[in-house]
Amino acid sequence: MTEEVVIMRGHVVVGVDGSPAADNAVDWAADEAVLRGAALEVLHAWEWTAYEASDWYGHHLYNDATEITQVAAERAMRRRPELTVHTSIVHGSAGQVLADAGERAQLTVLGSRGRGGFADLLLGSVGHEVAARGTGPLLVVRADKAFAAPPPHGEESPTPNATRVTVGIADETSLLAVEAALAEAARRRWSVYAVHAWSFPDVPAFGAATTGSAPYADAVRECQQYGESIVANTVATARDQHKELVHDVEVVQDAVNGRRTQVLVDGTRAAALVVIATHRRHGHLGRHLGPVTNALLHHSHAPVLLIPVD
Repeated sequence: MTEEVVIMRGHVVVGVDGSPAADNAVDWAADEAVLRGAALEVLHAWEWTAYEASDWYGHHLYNDATEITQVAAERAMRRRPELTVHTSIVHGSAGQVLADAGERAQLTVLGSRGRGGFADLLLGSVGHEVAARGTGPLLVVRADKAFAAPPPHGEESPTPNATRVTVGIADETSLLAVEAALAEAARRRWSVYAVHAWSFPDVPAFGAATTGSAPYADAVRECQQYGESIVANTVATARDQHKELVHDVEVVQDAVNGRRTQVLVDGTRAAALVVIATHRRHGHLGRHLGPVTNALLHHSHAPVLLIPVD
């Protein structure tokens, strides 16, 4: 274990701040690093405001950061003794530091509801900044018991539903998310639930009678068939591109008539992990996440793996 900043690439990064959520993130990150055959970087970002800019306070913050990263690194190595762990302490805003780190890592792992620079991750500006600006995969977990990392491979899982990866498929742009879901399942010997959600606009009361008409029934059937084909084609393409890795992964395919946000949140109830492609949008306030991603980050019953596709 080292305490100097080490410029690493192709590894797993975990953001830490000493909070329970960060501890859970360390456990997930340690597992991910071992399963990927990669090293782990334990990263803490710190900065002071103008009125705090004195030497003694800076030393206090740095010493605090050193203790936080050391404790987190020791936790990771207790969980995965075979793991190579480095620690990094970077002065700067948490959002920018984490987004930058994600550019050189194959995965970034963050906990929510932290303290300091990582406070209120899922609901606050830092978490949204990392998710919206980051260019690499981002795994977000909470401190809740339900979000606890599974035991190391070979130990009994504490919950009966901790062996499924749910992946949302909107269209062909979700291919990278499906590939990631299959890879996660293959590494952990889990199964995959691939789901596409579709729905019509709300039918006004005066037009309710049309829902029982033949044209309406035909439209429903066509939408269902289209959804099923989207799922089948995307899964088949992902399997074909990674035959050796995912050939024995069980995949349950589904197309559901319902609002995408609700269908995907419901699909996380029996999942150990949910994967979704993130389509960032550009507004007058800069880049931001779409409604489905936001809904999952706020309401998912499982950790969320975001796969940027644009």
